[in-house]
Amino acid sequence: MAKEKVRHLSGILASVFAHAGHITKEEAKEISGLADHEFETAYDKASNIAENVLQHEGDKMDKFLEHFAKEIDQYMAHYGGKMFK
Repeated sequence: MAKEKVRHLSGILASVFAHAGHITKEEAKEISGLADHEFETAYDKASNIAENVLQHEGDKMDKFLEHFAKEIDQYMAHYGGKMFK
């Protein structure tokens, strides 16, 4: 189960790179190793993150890290808390 959660987070991260134009959507899917329907979920989440980052006026990397950290925390909640306590 933990491996799948990491794979999903990897899919989100790779998809953010795709939304930013650094790689293709197909390359992001390949990197993630996710099935089609699972990848689409990750890609949609990355779309929301990218949109929020691009609308942000300040440091975009800080905003990206803030949003990605929220995704990590959501997945880690299954294990009773955050990744780093």
